[in-house]
Order: sequence, then structure tokens, then C-alpha cells
Amino acid sequence: MNMVPRYQSGDQGRRLDPARKALKLPFEMIIEILSWLTVDALLRMKSVCKKWCALIEDHHFIVKHMDRASPLPIKCQYSRRHDQVALLHSKNIRCMSRVAGLFVEKHHSLPVCRIRNPVIGHVLDLPNAHMDVCRMKCAFDSLTGDAKLVSAYIHNDEVGYEVMSIGQDGDWRALKHPNQGLLKKNGKWTTRRQFFLTDEIHDGVYFCSEIITDGEDWCLEVQALDPWNECFITTTLPQGVFNGCKRVWVFNWNQHIAVGDIVEEELHVLVLEDLKEEQWSQNKIIVPLKFLQHQPLLDDQVLIPVKADCDELKLRYKGGKTLFYDMNNEMIKKVVYKWFDTDVLGFYKPSLVSLKGMRQDERVRHRMGID
Repeated sequence: MNMVPRYQSGDQGRRLDPARKALKLPFEMIIEILSWLTVDALLRMKSVCKKWCALIEDHHFIVKHMDRASPLPIKCQYSRRHDQVALLHSKNIRCMSRVAGLFVEKHHSLPVCRIRNPVIGHVLDLPNAHMDVCRMKCAFDSLTGDAKLVSAYIHNDEVGYEVMSIGQDGDWRALKHPNQGLLKKNGKWTTRRQFFLTDEIHDGVYFCSEIITDGEDWCLEVQALDPWNECFITTTLPQGVFNGCKRVWVFNWNQHIAVGDIVEEELHVLVLEDLKEEQWSQNKIIVPLKFLQHQPLLDDQVLIPVKADCDELKLRYKGGKTLFYDMNNEMIKKVVYKWFDTDVLGFYKPSLVSLKGMRQDERVRHRMGID
């Protein structure tokens, strides 16, 4: 008996067509599909094959995925300590800054600090920071995966900076502030110092503005720290632009450093268009704040410009509410009241960034009060 199976003409064509058998998705299309998946799904996809694993760990893919990833909710707590607002993740730990989905965290009363990826659960314990650290910021190069951590502190009325290359350095390196030790020797004094953290400005990670007085004369200096070259760039506000120094603030104006002053019912802004060339805008930008006609500032109130992004201006009352002001329509879009020492639900962008040289030090984790 002939046991050769019989095929219908259509079935035979489907089974014997070599072109159909060789069909597969182009790798470029696979990249597009994977870039829309969630982080937990991508962690499983890494085990499919070596090629997929290498793709998912590639820095270009990580950046592509972060642009498309949906923000994830995270339960946290805001608290005011030492006249600072801190984002808490536990009783003892506060978040100093965030970059590329990573959290830079420090113990409240100890110099112990770490970097954490909350999505993939990786933790990198860092060498102890300076005891008087008040600001920390991480710079991340998405093309190379390199990261640098900058720490700023104030000790005996002097500003100090430390820097570390993540995964390469075993300890912090001290950077000398441009004005360190010079002010008092020259008989000049810093009357106000303002740290300005930057997220979008590409010229540097840290800015520290200082108002320096000598008798009745005053000047405002902005020191920008370039973390990659580990050097400072200092620029001085042109004289005569603003009448006084009491209400002058440094803030972010559409990806540039700016100095602003609120005069009556207007915000006067001078923009530093080129930091390295020390080139300021020729004319001041004047933004009418019409809401001050109905809500005039009281003597004990301070309204601080925080950030301008396109047509939206963010203003904050010192120690109080935050206003989101539409500069085109000259109206307040939103008012946010910050409640401290209370649980809130925040959102952040997830990341696949893996921490170089990651290690788990149980002694450090115990000291930070981590379960």
C-alpha cells in the first residue's frame, strides 16, 4: 500500500514554498517593537538570544526606550528639613536627584549615599560624601553610558565641590571653587548664595550664583561646573542692569541661564545666551504679571522665578505654593500647594540602565536603614 500522504494543491504549495519558510521580521522592525515594551517584559526578552540581550543593553536602545516608556507611579514623601524640601523614599533616606531613571539617594544624618534603579532593583553603594553635603547631581552620557556624580557642600561659609566617575573612581575628588578663600582676604563678602541645579541645560550640571558686596557696590557671579572636564566657568552679570541685589534670582530660561527681578508687576529677565563667551542678551525680557494687580506681594513675601519653558513660567512663593503662569495669555494655569511630611504619588520614567561595578555591601545597607 502506498503510504505517501496526499496533499491538496493548496497545502502542497504552502509546505513546499521555500520563500514562505524563510520569511522573518527585519531586525530594525524588532527594535521598534521591543522599544515599546515595558521594562519587566524587556528583562524577559534578554533571555531570547545573545543578539537581543546585547540590543537591550545598548545605550542607544535605552535612550530610545526611555523616550517612549510611560511614566510609572512611585509612592514617596515630601519633607522639609534644614530649610530644604526633600523627596523621601523611606524614613532615613532622601532623594537628592534623578537622572536617566536612576535615583541618587543619601542618608539623612550620615554621609552614606547610593545610586538606585528602582525598576530593575540594582543598587550601587558609593563612598561616603562630605558631612555637610547639601546638593548632589548625576550627569549621564547616554551615548557611552558614563556617569559622573557631583556633590556640593557648605563648610565654614565656604562652598566646596566633589566629583566622582561612577564605576571608575574609588573615592571622591575635591574641586576648588573659583572664589574659595578669596572673598574675605579682599574685604568682600558674599551676601547671598544660590545653588541652581540644572536638568536640561547642556553647558554644565551645577550652577552656583553668588552676590558679592564691597561697601555699597555689588556684583553677581555665576559659576558653572562642567562635570566632564571638571572645570568651572565664571561669568559676571553686567553692571547697571538691575537696581539692587535683594530680589535678583538665577533660574532656567528656555535651556539658558537667566537672571530675573520682579519690579512692581513685571518680571525683568536678562538671559545668558552663550556661557563660554560670556554673552548676555542685549535687552531685558519683560513679562507682565497681571495677577499681582489683584494679589500684590506683601512685605514678607518672596516670589521666586524657577523655570521658563516655551510659554510657561514657573514661579514659587518662598515656603509656599507654586504658580504655573501662561505668558502668552497672561494668566495663571495652575497652582500647586506642597504638603510636607505626607505621602504623595509621584511619577518617573523607567530605565534599563545597569549600574557599573554594582555591589551589595550589607554593612552600608544596614547603616542606611534599608530592609
